[in-house]
Amino acid sequence: MTSREKEILEIIKNNPLIPQQEIADLLNINRSSVAVHIANLMKKGYIKGKGYIVTEEKAVSVLGGSNVDLQGFPKEKLILKDSNPGKIDTSLGGVGRNIAENIARLLIPVRLLSAVGDDFYGRKLIEEGMAVGIDMKNVHISKKYPTSMYLSIMDEDHDMQVAISQMDIYEELNPTFIDVNQLLISNSSLLVFDTNIPKETIDHLCSSIKEIPIYCDAVSTTKVMRIKDSLDKIHTLKPNIYEVAKLLDMKVTTLNDVRRAGEVLLQKGIKRVFISMGQEGVYAFDGKKELVVKGSLKEIKGATGAGDAFMAGLIDSHLEERNLEETTIYATAASLIAIGSYSTINPCMSQEEIQKIINAGTIDVKEY
Repeated sequence: MTSREKEILEIIKNNPLIPQQEIADLLNINRSSVAVHIANLMKKGYIKGKGYIVTEEKAVSVLGGSNVDLQGFPKEKLILKDSNPGKIDTSLGGVGRNIAENIARLLIPVRLLSAVGDDFYGRKLIEEGMAVGIDMKNVHISKKYPTSMYLSIMDEDHDMQVAISQMDIYEELNPTFIDVNQLLISNSSLLVFDTNIPKETIDHLCSSIKEIPIYCDAVSTTKVMRIKDSLDKIHTLKPNIYEVAKLLDMKVTTLNDVRRAGEVLLQKGIKRVFISMGQEGVYAFDGKKELVVKGSLKEIKGATGAGDAFMAGLIDSHLEERNLEETTIYATAASLIAIGSYSTINPCMSQEEIQKIINAGTIDVKEY
């Protein structure tokens, strides 16, 4: 749904019998343009029949990590096994939570299914999530474990060199948690999960949720192995070259290796795969088309949130029914917005900013 369509839908929700000319006057556009937007909303199923009966928009469900991020940045070249002068930033993060916030900033209804401790940071995560537009009502509050924490050390180029995670709390995101929330998840527009959740939960989730597309963020070379037995249930997978090499137990260093890995993943049941190749861009493949999309930015301020923003771009594109090339370009533009900010999530993230990046012509596409 475009931003203009969202505006018109909100007006109609408040006044289902409003004339098209009145909508046009409110938005300072032509009545004919309003008619086109309403026709598109009807085609997409958001409104139906005379009097503009509104169909409530289904939310995206995100299942995964919510934690506190501690990031250390050296002032000069990082020296291992030594004390490095620099700065330490504290922020709210977690792959699932970060994806959900990016989705919310794109004005897409989203709910988070996660776990936090019954502590200061847990309450902070819930409050901040609600403040940016995430539905946090189904976040589990643990009485046993503290809120998850993630400590990362960056180098002088702001690339992560090492990290330590405390994530025992995610053991409470178990199959029972899925059963309790199954109806809610099944009534979503789609589901995104990250591999911070236990393998038994992933297996149970993928076998019990059949009504909607399932997207997966691979997270790490260790945790990606948790999806090994559920690949045929996953619609879209977003790993990097190291994660896909581990998952498939194969060498993945050259572009030909990446292309072969994409073929193998689709043979195992994945419908679409987006493999991050770092500075070489993203390889995308859906069985019909394969391409490499690479974006550039004059100044990179941080790289930790690029993957989360890319996934949000994939979700937006799925809902807007973009083709593979449009999807990869859009998601790449979203990731460029992320790395243009020192924060893990750029507060400027929006559909309009993504379109500006696309229009700037800094994204290259090569088809194979």
